[in-house]
Amino acid sequence: MIHFETIDAATFLNEYWQKKPLVIRQALPDFISPLSADELAGLALEEDVESRMVFETPGKTSQWQLKRGPFTEKSFQDLPKSHWTLLVQGVDKLVPEVADALHHFDFIPQWRIDDVMVSYAAKEGSVGPHYDNYDVFLYQAHGQRKWSLTTKNCNLGNALKDTALRIMATFDVEEEYILSPGDMLYLPPHVGHHGVSLDNDCMTYSFGYRSYQGQELWESLGDYLSERGAFRALYQDPNWAKMSAPSVLPPEASQKAKQLLMNILEDEHVLQSWFGCFATQLDSQSEQYMALPIEEEHWGNPSLFVKALLNDAGLRRDAACRFAYQENSEKDGLQLFINGCEWETEGVSKELIKHVANHRLMSVNELIPFLNDEKNQVFLHDLWKLQWLQFINE
Repeated sequence: MIHFETIDAATFLNEYWQKKPLVIRQALPDFISPLSADELAGLALEEDVESRMVFETPGKTSQWQLKRGPFTEKSFQDLPKSHWTLLVQGVDKLVPEVADALHHFDFIPQWRIDDVMVSYAAKEGSVGPHYDNYDVFLYQAHGQRKWSLTTKNCNLGNALKDTALRIMATFDVEEEYILSPGDMLYLPPHVGHHGVSLDNDCMTYSFGYRSYQGQELWESLGDYLSERGAFRALYQDPNWAKMSAPSVLPPEASQKAKQLLMNILEDEHVLQSWFGCFATQLDSQSEQYMALPIEEEHWGNPSLFVKALLNDAGLRRDAACRFAYQENSEKDGLQLFINGCEWETEGVSKELIKHVANHRLMSVNELIPFLNDEKNQVFLHDLWKLQWLQFINE
């Protein structure tokens, strides 16, 4: 859990989450960065890892340059002494110890997490003044960084032209903070921020949370209904008896369309089932990071799986996976959603479902009470076959 100093998690959620920034001194007292600068650079050499470098050249016409990875060893040999930053996305899906750090944030739903980005900056390194559309916790792991913040002019029109980066052209500083190792800055969406490295050993972990645009929600709902053939109701005309002209569109016509749409939006079962799939849907980068399923000839059976599990430390969730569940009074059970799909759980222990969904790491002792039931065995075995759950010691 984050150490909030003078407030608690409930106060943070009520007064700061998606409302205003907060500096949290010595926020993760037990967290030790598992990555060195060289190891982060090593990740940026890999073909399937999303990485970038941002260079600032003060005084030149093109002040900001962006280069995308994968990089080569020569890329790092030719770097200037200052004013550059390396950023690597999805590090939580590549380094288990980084994924474990997400336990500190479990007072926010796990399915809201996007990824953990890690950046390394030389002195004066920065990605420029900008704002984001998502919530983020910026944890200072090494070195110091100066953060300047503003809530003014955080809009699409305030941007430098002719640059691949979204840099704010006007940045009126309202607050400034210096973060040292262990400190963390929380930023809600649409708060302008400019972080500048104060030394040559500046490493920052960005714990980012997903943002949903209305268009994305609407398109996802449409796709969900279409794929399941769940919205076949017909539009019904209003009474044309009072029609004044053959091409007129009376308000009653659009109201009929509105009512048809509202009927599906008011169907709680459809809406909740769609949102569970939407909230756990993986992006293409996360799908790429997922482990490959076990080949069929190595599946064995649930009994052999349980035997192997009892000889292991437990199960670990694939860091790329998203799990979520909701109570369902109609079915007298739970609806479980994994990676954009509703998962069949009939006969499976509710407590086991909740435990699997709520924990990234499950010790064998925590799982033993559930392993005598055949349905529970099949449930865990099926997730293991997909490698969405993996043996800890593998």
